Amino acid sequence: STSSTPSWAVACFLITLSFVTKRCLALTAAPVTYNAKPQAVLSPMSVSRPVPSFRGVLAYISHPFLVHHRYITRDSITLHSSSSSISIDVDDISNPFSKIHGKTLLSIQECISVSNFYRDSLQKHANDNENSQNKIPPQKLVFVDGSWYHRPDPITNLFRNPSLEFQTGPRLPNARYLDMDAIASSQELFPERNPKGLMHMMPTGRLFRLAMDAFGISGGAGSGMDDHVDHVIIYAKRGALFIPRIWFSFVSMGHDPDRVHLMQGSLEDWIEEGGEVEDFSLLGSEDGEREGTVGYGFERFFDQGILNVTRLFHEYYHTEEVQTRYRSSVEEALNICGKQDVLNAVNAFLEQGESKRNGDGLVDDNTIIIDTRGSGYKRKGHMPSAIHLPYSQLASADNPLVLRPKEELRKLFIERGIDVMNPKQKIILSCGSGVSVCHGYLAMKILGREMTEENTRIYDGSWMEWGRDDEDNPKIFPTI
Repeated sequence: STSSTPSWAVACFLITLSFVTKRCLALTAAPVTYNAKPQAVLSPMSVSRPVPSFRGVLAYISHPFLVHHRYITRDSITLHSSSSSISIDVDDISNPFSKIHGKTLLSIQECISVSNFYRDSLQKHANDNENSQNKIPPQKLVFVDGSWYHRPDPITNLFRNPSLEFQTGPRLPNARYLDMDAIASSQELFPERNPKGLMHMMPTGRLFRLAMDAFGISGGAGSGMDDHVDHVIIYAKRGALFIPRIWFSFVSMGHDPDRVHLMQGSLEDWIEEGGEVEDFSLLGSEDGEREGTVGYGFERFFDQGILNVTRLFHEYYHTEEVQTRYRSSVEEALNICGKQDVLNAVNAFLEQGESKRNGDGLVDDNTIIIDTRGSGYKRKGHMPSAIHLPYSQLASADNPLVLRPKEELRKLFIERGIDVMNPKQKIILSCGSGVSVCHGYLAMKILGREMTEENTRIYDGSWMEWGRDDEDNPKIFPTI
């Protein structure tokens, strides 16, 4: 005989379906999501401490009698049942940057995750503001290509052109290219500040702010999860080694350090791990094609995607009517010192010598010099008392764009008798031209050193200035 479904079973199914439907509508309609899709509640980028299990969320949806209370506040959602409670931070649902805030080093997958989440939230924000001019949310994710090459390509024996490579692509989504040689106190733009013609000297505060306005980057010193300070992720292509210098530039010019990040790996690593890229060429294109990558009113300062800093300087730098929008009160780069500060430390060492170290193992002047050059330290000479810590040893042997683990970094300093955790120990870092030195500064920051403008400084001129033939500075030259 043919069996039919009992009417009581149908009734139970309909009742259950009703409860499930109501719970789903309640969960997705809760006014706590700003820019996340409903499924993003279970995304690793959107759920914070503690992470609700799939089982718990399923129980909440399909078994309403298990959930006694659901509290929704400005800051969190708390679900209470007879056996446990689940708390979800609203910031983690509504703000795609909550998982990277305060992290200096980001893995490739972390960068891909936040990029994808930001892409989706950007689309939602644009849809929500379809009839307004406000297509970009107040807080942005900005990728900055900091590729820079100090040696010829080992295969072609030719110097690579990082700006041209940026133009031809591929690039990370909506990336900007920052040229450390252009956004600098060059002799051409600042003959009085740089009469010796030293390379890539740190820029003035106003030049940096103008460049950030041109890039459409909002910044400065934020507080908490300030919506008007952008998160900046710095990356480079394989063969480029010195993105810590770009990171230091942002931090020393006043950008909130909690929002400046270094991608641990190259553009090529990003592609291999499935990250999206822009693969079209900017050559011959209109600069406005990449919406949101150029600040309002700055379009004419870009040449096919590359900022013309010289043109920007001559038109705007000395024009008082042009007020910068980038929020930073820094006029001179922080944690920077000049030749006289280094000379004082060297002279103190020469006068006191190794035998006159005090009980803490420090010279009375309390300043040591760390030289992060590679072979140039022995080949070209160095400052008296300088401690050699090659930048290459601070990076992974397998991938020079990845910093070594903390324990390995700590060991490198300990082996050289440097107590980076002692805030009383004053440290000056030097290198060839003020670039690789930022590896040392970054390593100490990652180790948790308490950085101040008095105890940790970078010698901007470095050996490029100190080692000049016309400079009467104490030097130790290599013996033949």
